[in-house]
Amino acid sequence: AHPSLTPHDMDPTLEAIKQKRLAELGAQEGGMPQNPDDAQAAQERAEAMQEQRGAALASLMDPKARERLARIALVKPEKAQALENMLLQAAQRGQLGGKVTEDALIGMLEKINGGSGEGGGRGGPKIEMRRRNVMDDDDW
Repeated sequence: AHPSLTPHDMDPTLEAIKQKRLAELGAQEGGMPQNPDDAQAAQERAEAMQEQRGAALASLMDPKARERLARIALVKPEKAQALENMLLQAAQRGQLGGKVTEDALIGMLEKINGGSGEGGGRGGPKIEMRRRNVMDDDDW
């Protein structure tokens, strides 16, 4: 992102994604499409929106960060979706100072994990193992 741009004239693809997502959410509230043509058109719109979202994310991240996000998506799709949403929102607000690196992506993931309270990963609770000395003599 260029420093001279304001959040309002950021990336047109991000704004298009936002508008399509709002339209999709509005269509979901209306229920199922009435005829197969509407269903096919909705499917095509969803695929196009997903492609635009992927292109926008690709333009925001360096290759290693994209690779890590893809690996996360294989294991935990909901976390990958949350990361993608965080990235797109930060880009819309103009908070990204350039391409997101793998380290920055890890930091964002730790923020997500910290909020979920799972206890896994590096920030989890410390587990201490205390073993009883069954054999006190040192001759084994």
